[in-house]
Amino acid sequence: MITGDQVPKYKFNCDYCHKQWWEWMSIKDPPPTECPHCEQGKPYKVPTNFVTKRKQKEEKKSAKENVIDHIEENRKILKQMKAEATK
Repeated sequence: MITGDQVPKYKFNCDYCHKQWWEWMSIKDPPPTECPHCEQGKPYKVPTNFVTKRKQKEEKKSAKENVIDHIEENRKILKQMKAEATK
């Protein structure tokens, strides 16, 4: 939830001078009507990607199952390290 001074940052591009810039603005604020650089072009919002991709395998597991898998993986690594240390 966005509150107080926390507002998203949007990237804009001018269709006339092709300059890009970032603006902090609330979702309720109207978009800029003219370019701050050339004052002639019409700005448009540049899509940005904030989504991270996850492995398909891990999406179907619960948090508990992921923790158990990582513990087992670390046990195997530790066992291997102990075997190498005793050599």
